[in-house]
Amino acid sequence: MKFKSITIENLFSYHGEIVFQFENEKQPITLIIGENGFGKTSFINSVKLALHGISKDLLQIGAQSLTKSEFVLGSSDKNFSGLLNRKAKLAGINNAKVSIEIDDGDIFKIERRFIFDSKNYTEQLTLLDEEGNIFAQDSEAQDIINAKISPTMAKFFFFDGEKVQTIADFSHEEFTQMLEDVLELDIYDQMVKDSESIIRKITKNELNSDLQKEVDEKYAKLQELQKQIEITKEKLKYEQKSVLKELNSSLKRVEKRLEKLKSKFNEPIFETKNRLKSLEVQKQELTKLLKEVTLVQLPLLLNKKLANRVVKDIDANYRGRVQIDAQLLAKKKAEFLALIPNSDSELENAFDKVFVPTNKEQSVAFADPYKIEKQFDALPKVELAKLLQELSENRLALIEVKKELLLLESQKEDELKDAQKDRVLEKELLKKIGHQEAVCEALEEKLNNFIQEYKTLESEYAKLTIVEHKQELTQKKIDTLQAVINVAKEMKKKIKKDKRASLEKTINEKFMQLKKEGYEAESIRLDENFNINIYDKENRAMDILSSSSGQKQIIATALIWGISEYIPEEIPMIIDTPLGRLDEKNQTRILNDFYPHASNQVIILPTPSELRHEGFKELKEHIAKVYKLSNTGSATKVEEIMSEELV
Repeated sequence: MKFKSITIENLFSYHGEIVFQFENEKQPITLIIGENGFGKTSFINSVKLALHGISKDLLQIGAQSLTKSEFVLGSSDKNFSGLLNRKAKLAGINNAKVSIEIDDGDIFKIERRFIFDSKNYTEQLTLLDEEGNIFAQDSEAQDIINAKISPTMAKFFFFDGEKVQTIADFSHEEFTQMLEDVLELDIYDQMVKDSESIIRKITKNELNSDLQKEVDEKYAKLQELQKQIEITKEKLKYEQKSVLKELNSSLKRVEKRLEKLKSKFNEPIFETKNRLKSLEVQKQELTKLLKEVTLVQLPLLLNKKLANRVVKDIDANYRGRVQIDAQLLAKKKAEFLALIPNSDSELENAFDKVFVPTNKEQSVAFADPYKIEKQFDALPKVELAKLLQELSENRLALIEVKKELLLLESQKEDELKDAQKDRVLEKELLKKIGHQEAVCEALEEKLNNFIQEYKTLESEYAKLTIVEHKQELTQKKIDTLQAVINVAKEMKKKIKKDKRASLEKTINEKFMQLKKEGYEAESIRLDENFNINIYDKENRAMDILSSSSGQKQIIATALIWGISEYIPEEIPMIIDTPLGRLDEKNQTRILNDFYPHASNQVIILPTPSELRHEGFKELKEHIAKVYKLSNTGSATKVEEIMSEELV
């Protein structure tokens, strides 16, 4: 099994969608480097959360314990902000998720999502195939994940280097259960369970009448309780799988509509307003041009013959001349006076003052042919009909765009009214979901009470043993079945011992590779209950509890390494603070001997100070990828860097 990618979105210190890719087949190690508090613990907790949800070890934060609700939503009293990233929470984001893409021969993805409101949350677990199709959800999905990597197993493969030494203190059920999972001993437990069931049936059918009556009564109660348990289970299943699931589906649809509405009208309205603005600018430019043209040369534009006469007159009499010819002035004067009825000498004198210079050597400024030529040439060359056509088209376009904008804004206003209904519906759905979750919790409590009552009654039922009955045949049956039980238990012990010896050998091989010279411990032994014992060279038992943290870490690492090699299918390994409390020599051994061979995929989360160790240079050839974490206060940033930058 390998992780192809891990995506964390708005969980713990991670804001937005952060993707870690793991694609190299040959090099097993990925480094994720960061100072303490930069997101390494958030990374490993996100992986644990994706695989097995909110487990007991996640609820233990330092010296204090949290409830599931406090862990997800946060607790101001316990100074814990909850699962949702603080920056995302301030931005009004109400969901977070973690997904792991896994290559297990087939490619599939685990996705666990949390949806929040102020007082409640919804958790969703989904398994998707390589094409993105859902093939399992919630409890069914969790069963599939647990079959691939059990919650007990995960604790020993995703760990903190500074805390791994606590494994060496284990003598409790978790460690025993993990090793029994590895050694596949549950078949014998099932044999014992089946034989005990048959004994109960024989006891029921072959007891004397007085005892039979008592047995029948207890059996009837057991059957009734079993019936109540099944009814409650079906009711709980209906409330969870049908009612709660439908409420969550409705909530998703409402959230999708609200999200879609945000972008539906903004862009079209923005584009339409820009078009309207462009048309208004065009209108101003065309209007300005029309005013300029009509103010100066409207007669010429309206009268083509006049315009042609002016062109001919300028070309013939003014263009290229220094001053106006006296004969031309006389001609123009005559034409001017002819146009005015009853013109007198006063008007003639006025013409002369304007056009005839007093100094024969100079031109009159008003009648300067060069200025007349330039003023005429500077007139805008405009086709009036085309200009008027453009103005008309602009006006029509403005009308249409304004209509379009009015329609869009009207549609937006209508849909905003509908959206308000959706917001109300969203609140109602969240309230119903909270209520439904309370219903489910009440049913779970009721189911647990029934189960506990069933166990108590079953215990009383079991006390009515065959010992009180002297029927020889019945006793032989019971004895035979009891012998089967004893054989199964002995077989389990024997196979457990044989396999334990093989596992113990593997663990000791790893221990010898890791321990440094001068360490008194010579071997690790597992007793029949899988308690860990350490012996020196003189075969004397040593006190594990009095060993240093570094020595315990070496013991624990040897255990994990040995167990990982004993498992038929390799499991990815994640180690936070890899050098823990080891001294220099042990750090070198861990880096050179353990991490390159611990699994076919090892994700190490060192601090920059740990990277200064020379062993990381030797580790470089085994490194596929390196990620660097940084933190700006409320959000972890992730940057992929080259392994060469480690030196």
